[in-house]
Amino acid sequence: MDPKADDDVMFLLRQSGRATVLATVVSLWCLVRLWRVGELYGASRTIFCVSFVAAVVTQLFAPNVGVWILGMVAQVALAIVLVLKQQLSE
Repeated sequence: MDPKADDDVMFLLRQSGRATVLATVVSLWCLVRLWRVGELYGASRTIFCVSFVAAVVTQLFAPNVGVWILGMVAQVALAIVLVLKQQLSE
């Protein structure tokens, strides 16, 4: 196997922790912001909160890279939906 490829894989593994924290913080910030303004209520509040917790748990306790990527995609999708929800409500 190519030593350069091994270095690239190790670099990505080191960056995954930072990416997890960044995606979690951005999603949580958007969620709290909408909650405080009163845009999240009823079933939507529950759905967004459960989605956030599921994505974080998937990222933090992923047994392999594929599951971690799934959690990252879910976290980023949640952040995009929350930002769009906030933009449309203005």
